[in-house]
Amino acid sequence: MDILRREFVYVWYYFTIQLQQIFRYWVLGMVLGSAISVFGKNKIHSAFSALGDKKLGVLGLIPASLLGIASPLCMYGTIPIAASFSQKGMKDDMLAAFMMSSILLNPIKIKK
Repeated sequence: MDILRREFVYVWYYFTIQLQQIFRYWVLGMVLGSAISVFGKNKIHSAFSALGDKKLGVLGLIPASLLGIASPLCMYGTIPIAASFSQKGMKDDMLAAFMMSSILLNPIKIKK
């Protein structure tokens, strides 16, 4: 029983330290993600839809990635949006660039 108590104290100690270190970034990420979601979602969606109408070739990956970075969506939110873009005729390479940058550089995940 003493072993379980020590392990619990150990886990609790490191959990609280990590929470103290990331709490302000977590709150900032929630605030930024919510603000982008409320005020920028329609602009991101219309810009990405307009991007699909242009013939940019490989250079189209750069704006698709930048729009993915600006997107407040997590992985589970990006997939339905990408499916709707795919149904509208968006190219697969641009969808992949949007999805990967959206998942990897979500404002909620930005830290130090």
